[in-house]
Amino acid sequence: MVTPMLRELAGPFPMRPLFERSWYVHERTARELTEAWADACSQAVQNGSAEELHAARDNYQGILLGHLKILDGYLMLLNHVPEQALEAELTDSIKRTRDTVQKHYDALFPRWQTIDDLEAILLERVSPSNEQLKTLAATHRPPQAWFDEDHNALTTPE
Repeated sequence: MVTPMLRELAGPFPMRPLFERSWYVHERTARELTEAWADACSQAVQNGSAEELHAARDNYQGILLGHLKILDGYLMLLNHVPEQALEAELTDSIKRTRDTVQKHYDALFPRWQTIDDLEAILLERVSPSNEQLKTLAATHRPPQAWFDEDHNALTTPE
């Protein structure tokens, strides 16, 4: 059954023809998949619920694996095309696209088994990195009132 979340993750776009001569078409597939994932993550964070996204996990994994198999098939077929008929740009484009989809898959599915795993992944997406926190701390000092306090938070009240 195709749920609205699965349709959003897989996209309404049909699979592109095999030897369409534009590198953009193949690159666009990977970009659309990763952008759909980013959009679904943003919605899950904004709604405060990851259940619907987690429910689509197995189907989304299958979609990504399907894309990888198709791209592997393209590359295998291109290995059997005579060199003079082969456009290097097309082969390179498909390899880049395959690498992009594989990286996306590898970033998700070894880690995403449970809803808690998904929530940790979503939290990472919205949390600033250590470098961003260091930059922020260097440019925004704590208020002077924090230094002026005479209250010791480590002591217990009597």
